[in-house]
Amino acid sequence: MQIIPLRKSERTYSCNAYLILGDWNRIGDLNTLIDPGSDDFVLDQIERLSTGFGKVKVEQVILTHNHFDHMGGAAAVKERYGSRVIAFSAGHGVDEIIRDGQFLKAGDDLLEVIHLPGHSSDSICLFAPSNGALFCGDTQFRFRPPLDRFPPGFLEGLRRLAGKRVQSIYSGHDAPVLEQAQEQIAQALEQIERLSGSAAPLQTPHITAPAPLTGRDV
Repeated sequence: MQIIPLRKSERTYSCNAYLILGDWNRIGDLNTLIDPGSDDFVLDQIERLSTGFGKVKVEQVILTHNHFDHMGGAAAVKERYGSRVIAFSAGHGVDEIIRDGQFLKAGDDLLEVIHLPGHSSDSICLFAPSNGALFCGDTQFRFRPPLDRFPPGFLEGLRRLAGKRVQSIYSGHDAPVLEQAQEQIAQALEQIERLSGSAAPLQTPHITAPAPLTGRDV
């Protein structure tokens, strides 16, 4: 899996966009753009990249949630490349709704969908078990008090993440975390469990075995 961070416009409020390619740009790889941003700013960058001979530069767009700074540019990407747009909830231009626990092909690898409602009810993280990369959108792992309310499902999702071998975090607005990523998630979980009084023993981090690719999972 190649992860290519794309630059944001300095003139428009937007998010970090990430293009995922296969290591060798083979025909079977699925070129995937995570969160295209608020406009068409990333298109010129994508055009200059080598994304595979004879391949569509962006075959699918995955949204971590349906806020405008993350999904506003999806229409331009779809118009340019005919990409399908995938999200956890319906929205303008969304072609496919995905579910918690689903595995999606991206590049030459797989991403696990983890629902983490908090920033929004449809917020998801995308985790690559093979290399420990986590694309978290606007989900935060550093909190400031007071913290006394957490959306249903957030703590459960955070516990699932803490049980995985997260080696890097690619967020919607911050610089990538390339060291101590798993420790950051564990500290966030400890803080929330302490404040909510719902601590539970953590399992040893593991790599989740991908489900077979069938039907709409590919």
